Amino acid sequence: MKEFVQSLRHPAPPPGWLRWTRQLLPPLCWKCGIVLGGKTYLDPASPFLCSNCLLELPWTDPAFHCRQCGNHTAEPERVACQECMENEWDLAESRSGFAYNEIIRHWILQFKFFGQEHLSPLLGRLLALSFQNSNWLEKYDTIVPIPLHPSRLRKRGFNQSLLLAHHLRKNLGKISPNLHPHWLRRIRATRPQTELPLAERKTNLEDAFSALADVQDKKILLLDDVMTTGSTLNAAARCLKEAGAAKVGALVLCRKMWDSSN
Repeated sequence: MKEFVQSLRHPAPPPGWLRWTRQLLPPLCWKCGIVLGGKTYLDPASPFLCSNCLLELPWTDPAFHCRQCGNHTAEPERVACQECMENEWDLAESRSGFAYNEIIRHWILQFKFFGQEHLSPLLGRLLALSFQNSNWLEKYDTIVPIPLHPSRLRKRGFNQSLLLAHHLRKNLGKISPNLHPHWLRRIRATRPQTELPLAERKTNLEDAFSALADVQDKKILLLDDVMTTGSTLNAAARCLKEAGAAKVGALVLCRKMWDSSN
């Protein structure tokens, strides 16, 4: 844990243009715009957020969520909820850093759809902070980010899940599992899940993934930016398990929370 905290105090360097700008301007909080003084570089959120804005983010409480699908629950330590018991669920467990709302949602949309790659160090660092007092990651051998189909990768220019995984590991330091982005491939181009009704999201991803034999007997943690229904992560988990993975869990930066009482 000591090594983890120390790693958080040495953030990943920003892009070149941002480093050059910082030589001319004082660092500002990315949420409220307040000037960050010199002492704030000792804070966990440095150099991106002030301490107040860090605390105001929509953090997910690890206790009050379904262990299997990651949805919010009213009671603590819920193993499975109505949301995942009524559907076929191939993930052993799921966890998110934040609820998908407020400023986090804005950052994700800017990062993912408007080419704001410079947000990736901030988002990866925030995800690492959610594990500051946890050994949850130690049960997994490797992190596998959800891949994009080559056609979508060419259009977007980067895989947001891979960038998140990279900056997550840089901030976790020695306690981070290995990263193997090539163990899972997207072999079929599919319509974006956000364009489809809930009923079509599951079938949209049938036979969309392919896994290498390297996953045999491995405990794999899938990583993605956002979980809505879990269809993408479930399809990837099913592919990995069919290829021989011993266990597949999911970690996402943000989780859209559903009212499980409905």
